Amino acid sequence: MKTTEKVLKSEQRELSRLGKMQRSGTSSKYFFVLLMLIAIVNILDEVTSNLTVTVQSSFVTEFFVNNPFMGKYYTYEDGLAFHSGIGVFTYVLGIITPFYKALADKWGRKPLFAISTLGMAAGLLVIHLSSSYIMFLIGFAIISFFMGHDIQIIYILEEAPDKHRAKIYSFLKSFGILGVILIPTLRDILMGDDATKWREIFLVPALIGFAAVLLVLLFAKDTKVFINDRIEYLSRSYEERQEEKAIKKQRKQAQRNQSGVFNGVKYIFANKDTKMLIIAHIIFDSAMPAIALYFESSMHQAGMSTSDITKALFMVPVIYASITFISGFIADKLGRKTTVTAFSVFCVVGYVLFVVGILKGWNPYLVGSFAGLYQGSYWIGRDYMNVMMTEKVPTDIRASVVGAEGLLVIIGLALGYGAIITGITLLPIWWACLAVSVPTVSVAAILFALKVKETKGASLDTIG
Repeated sequence: MKTTEKVLKSEQRELSRLGKMQRSGTSSKYFFVLLMLIAIVNILDEVTSNLTVTVQSSFVTEFFVNNPFMGKYYTYEDGLAFHSGIGVFTYVLGIITPFYKALADKWGRKPLFAISTLGMAAGLLVIHLSSSYIMFLIGFAIISFFMGHDIQIIYILEEAPDKHRAKIYSFLKSFGILGVILIPTLRDILMGDDATKWREIFLVPALIGFAAVLLVLLFAKDTKVFINDRIEYLSRSYEERQEEKAIKKQRKQAQRNQSGVFNGVKYIFANKDTKMLIIAHIIFDSAMPAIALYFESSMHQAGMSTSDITKALFMVPVIYASITFISGFIADKLGRKTTVTAFSVFCVVGYVLFVVGILKGWNPYLVGSFAGLYQGSYWIGRDYMNVMMTEKVPTDIRASVVGAEGLLVIIGLALGYGAIITGITLLPIWWACLAVSVPTVSVAAILFALKVKETKGASLDTIG
């Protein structure tokens, strides 16, 4: 009884707090501030996601080729394969991530927004201070856990008007991607042609991250969709809620106010449409390691200099951001399905041209443009798969389903890692990546186009 009384008192305090937020409303000025906060965190997220990849040849050469690791010198390919294999274990943390994300359905979006931003900043700082491969891995594991949280995406989707949701999403996403130009800028200023100075470029984004956490804590509110839904739930009597939970348990349905990753998994597979979407997404994600992790090593091993690689890296965010901005208008006008399918085709074509470019010695800015095309197209396709899953589920289980989605796609990620680690020990890096990415992206796009229903114009407030 005392436990119940404590729960009720806690819920009353929460209800009072949420009621104040609801009555205060959201002004256009606050919405602008929120968009700026999301843009800053998107930049941090994108930079964090790409930073270790863009200095891959530098730390692999330092930790494995130029210095013995565990008493052994490695060739570049063997060192890269070893790092990739060890890196898989850091992604084991991804199994925990969905459970962490699901807390947003209980605690609210804002606490997770701040914690995840802080985690990315802390991981970047650890890598900046790393004096050994083990310390580097610790930092890498921290950013691997936090950089895929995507709470800011839920913010965008729950706060933006329905008819402009994709355009606002794509604008903020493209702004964040354009911020990745910070990486080649820092490479140019701090590294130049000296690849041994790779640690220096991690400090600036770490400091940006710590500043962003402070801004989120000071200025961000929870989303109006979460506030309204949570108030509606807490306004019902405790007995009514307990009775409702009992009925749901008997029916074994993951429906209203039953948050949690396992309920999210059940929800996904209980519906044919979301089930086909997750299957296509799993296959699509098996291409991720080949698409995202080895383009800098491919350029390095194909004979491009450190300065030419930096020139190529300037073009990647420019092209990526440009097509991401355009994708929002396509998604709102022609639909999410068309967007995913079309950009899957661009991904395949872009990667083939990138490989031809590095082998033929094309201009580094042109090579970087093709790298931006295939990477940007891949992430646009993947992002809109995530958007469609978000637009298919109710508010009170949305973060849980997003978490479950993140857990399930690890299957594809693990298979893709296994294939690429084997491939780079047998083939040149670029051929191994091509052999993994092109078939998986193609199969996933065909399955998606044929089996998944459109979600354009869906109202997130009324999904049942």
